[in-house]
Amino acid sequence: MVLLTGLAAISVSAQSRSGRVIRRPIVIRQYYVRPNPFWYRNYWGYSNFYDPYYYDPYLEARRQQYYLQRELRGNKAELRKHLQKYRADGVITAKEREELNDDYRDIEKAQRRLNEFNRRY
Repeated sequence: MVLLTGLAAISVSAQSRSGRVIRRPIVIRQYYVRPNPFWYRNYWGYSNFYDPYYYDPYLEARRQQYYLQRELRGNKAELRKHLQKYRADGVITAKEREELNDDYRDIEKAQRRLNEFNRRY
């Protein structure tokens, strides 16, 4: 039995390919990717000492206020866009109403955060 399986394996591996062989050249290109210098800025001597936002609480507060105002503006713009789109056909479906309610909630939350920030600073 073992002898028969060995002969079968030999006969299978001894089969030759028919047809022609096409040899194609292989092109190898080497690319150099320059690293982004901002990834290594702390290794290249960059220090937070020269960053005005790192130490100055006034500038940090102004930056935070700017981000809160930008979020509120973006939410209002999204609501305006949805209202214009949904009012175009004259009918507001339940799904559209839910989307509008979600937009109103986002505006309310952003306005609440901005008011809370303005109360603190």
